[in-house]
Amino acid sequence: MASSSRLGRAPKVLDLFPDFEEFWARVRADPISSQLDRWEREHMAPWPELLSKQKENYAEEGFDWRRVARKWVFPFLEERFPRMRAIHLDLVRNLPKAWRRTRSALGIRFPVRFVIYVGIGCGAGWATTYEGRPSCLFGLENAATEHDGKDGWTFRTVAHEVAHLAHQHWRGERWEHRPDPWWMLYEEGFATYCERRIEPEGFLRRTGRKDWLPWCDEHRSWLARKFLSDVAGRRSLRPFFGSWYNIRGQIETGYYLGSEMIREWTERGSLQEVARLPLPEVRLRARATLGRLASRSS
Repeated sequence: MASSSRLGRAPKVLDLFPDFEEFWARVRADPISSQLDRWEREHMAPWPELLSKQKENYAEEGFDWRRVARKWVFPFLEERFPRMRAIHLDLVRNLPKAWRRTRSALGIRFPVRFVIYVGIGCGAGWATTYEGRPSCLFGLENAATEHDGKDGWTFRTVAHEVAHLAHQHWRGERWEHRPDPWWMLYEEGFATYCERRIEPEGFLRRTGRKDWLPWCDEHRSWLARKFLSDVAGRRSLRPFFGSWYNIRGQIETGYYLGSEMIREWTERGSLQEVARLPLPEVRLRARATLGRLASRSS
């Protein structure tokens, strides 16, 4: 059965990985289509809300969740299983400390739940609600694509996802989650800036590549110009934010660009003031900030 625990004053933890280990032992030799069907009907059956959230996440983006899982997730679960186990152990060991550090840094006073699971590729970390409570969901199948449980992943991811929850909490009714390029840059940039501030050493290893941050620093102006150009041309921003896409071989460059933008804004206002900016002002400021970044030589 799944395990749950209280980490002192920390949130409730729902750990589904032990159940998944038992499930995978039964189906690892099955055809992929059978594994996927049984994951839905057997493994996810006790947690219908978690299953629905994953399906709806793909539906909102116009994707067939089965097709994505069949191509990008389930064919690699067996080879990534040792990494998933290592990351799970890292979470179990370090979640209490990561939560305390992040809660203290951001001054959080609301309850949070953590859910550890193996899903269909919705994200290594996911700030959302679960059973009506602000929650951080950790998808081990995604985390194992880039990380091995030895690079501070838990501390970085807790900081990032809890920062999303703090952002939502501070905005209250102003929360505007929507497919807007400027909102995406602002939302992810805010969480990444908090992550960078709380876990500066871990941020250096954010994508598992030592050259990621130096490359982004060197290409900051070029990234700003490309973002502006892609928004103007209404091109997909998945290369900036998607786990399975890259720009010149580098992933998650949009997170870096957004964090640079938020860093500038917090030089002129507090973190909570930046968190509460109205969406029209976010758009105006973001265009202006990227315009300045784009004009600088790099």
